[in-house]
Amino acid sequence: MRSASRGSTYVAILLIGMGVLFLALNLLPGFAMNSAWPVVFYILAAGFYLPPILWRDRLRSLSGLFIPASIMLALGLIFTYDVITHDWAAWGYAWTLIVAAVGGGMALAGWSGHWGSLPTWVGAWMLLGSLAIFALFASIFGPSLLKLAGPALLIIAGIFLVLRGYKPNR
Repeated sequence: MRSASRGSTYVAILLIGMGVLFLALNLLPGFAMNSAWPVVFYILAAGFYLPPILWRDRLRSLSGLFIPASIMLALGLIFTYDVITHDWAAWGYAWTLIVAAVGGGMALAGWSGHWGSLPTWVGAWMLLGSLAIFALFASIFGPSLLKLAGPALLIIAGIFLVLRGYKPNR
């Protein structure tokens, strides 16, 4: 099978699967699709994560799909939190997790695709920096649990940077 045809078949199967799932969920008596819609983001994340995993022979070129996959996963987690807690105001600080997802996806893509150390390190620093900003905003604006976890994450990040500065020269 040609690679273009293989990709089209993959997308077609993904779309058919999503359609069957949503049809089944909408037909279930008593099931409220309005509380399960974040599943769409998990399915999309899986749709982006799977090609580099399934087609290892093309990992270098497909590893860039880890970036949108990580974004979709982060959106799914954020929306799941919002649906469960009805804390839609969390978007005031949760948006930083999307930047963290870009960084995490970039680090994963750079590492798995052998793109070199620069994209991997840039992604890792984007991830860590965005998580630190999330921790800062969450410790100010978040619910009680995040007001405790946020400062703890900031302390851990600070300790990491201090210890990194004491790394012996080689």
